[in-house]
Amino acid sequence: NAWANRYSASTSAWGTATLIETDDVGTATRPQVTVDPSGNAIAIWEQNDGTRFNIWANRYNASTSAWGTATLVETNDVGDATRPQVTMDPSGNAIAIWEQSDGTRFNIWASSLSASASAWGTATLIETDDAYFAFGAQIAMDASANAIPVWQQSDRTRRNIWANRYTPSANWGTATSIETSDAGSAFGPQVALDASGNATAAWYQSDGM
Repeated sequence: NAWANRYSASTSAWGTATLIETDDVGTATRPQVTVDPSGNAIAIWEQNDGTRFNIWANRYNASTSAWGTATLVETNDVGDATRPQVTMDPSGNAIAIWEQSDGTRFNIWASSLSASASAWGTATLIETDDAYFAFGAQIAMDASANAIPVWQQSDRTRRNIWANRYTPSANWGTATSIETSDAGSAFGPQVALDASGNATAAWYQSDGM
């Protein structure tokens, strides 16, 4: 099951562990969490419904010191949805990304949650290269809710690093290859954003030797 606990700097103590989902059909695994400067938090995880893995989330409200109700973030039941990541800006707006199978390959999907909303938005496919699997996604967000995810994507010969960009005004852009060295596969991308929306991505890559 998915659990959470909170540490209070003012009391120098952990609170009581809390069960943040009550769906006992299947296992809940691979949790991730993000927190804004006010102490509001979002936890996200993958959960099995007895047939496939789906992406679920719950939100912690710092003003009421309570978790909400676990929510299904995606409703596409074609194949497994796994390895979620989540990020949040200082205002409490959030974006979640994950890998999801279409029955043939894994693709990268995303959904957003506004600070004032009670529900996640419609899940969006943020890459349309169906050559082969896309996986290992990471995401970062700046103070204005602009976000950049990165991931590794196979072209059936090697793995390459790709990225997309989200802005609140224009939504998602077009997936872009951010490395052009085809000597060998690229793995394990990570990304970070500064307060102005400038991003840096890093990964490790074989030189073919």
